[in-house]
Amino acid sequence: MTEQHSVKPRGQLKLLALLAVVIGPILVAWLMVKLQIGIPQSQTNHSSLVDPALSVSDWQVPVEPVGYGAPWRLLVTAPAGCDEACLTLVHEARQIHVATGREADRVEHALAVGLALPGELAHRLERDYPRLQQLPLDRRAYESSLEAHAPDWRVGPQLWLVDPLGRVVLHRDPANPGKHLLDDLRRLLKLSKIG
Repeated sequence: MTEQHSVKPRGQLKLLALLAVVIGPILVAWLMVKLQIGIPQSQTNHSSLVDPALSVSDWQVPVEPVGYGAPWRLLVTAPAGCDEACLTLVHEARQIHVATGREADRVEHALAVGLALPGELAHRLERDYPRLQQLPLDRRAYESSLEAHAPDWRVGPQLWLVDPLGRVVLHRDPANPGKHLLDDLRRLLKLSKIG
């Protein structure tokens, strides 16, 4: 009788082990989905992707050169003139540009404004950011091109990433720091063959 009792628990243990091997991974996967633990991100960009597509020509910004071999651009747009928020984005664009390191020669930073800059501000920008391109921005074209996009993209100055072909590809989301845009730019520079 003692042999039968010892065989029965060993058989039950084998059955439990088999069930654990089959049901265990299913249970773990279900918990991962429910608790959102260990789920990989489906997107690789941290900044907001510009969709539907935009181009700097939609804004009538005279960016040159455009095409293969042209640089990537960190473009600050300020349709109502450059205020402190605009200057903060100009500084951030320059910091991102510098932080690209050895790829910095493939990147430029620019400011497109809808109103003429006062003389003192224009002088300050030239002094503090000697490589900053200052470009005119058609306010009406800019605002109408953004009607299909998030409403907050039309308010105040904005920071965009423009590819060498003149397409506006990424927008710096106010909730995400410039480091996220830098990470996205580094990834694009690594993968890009056009600029």
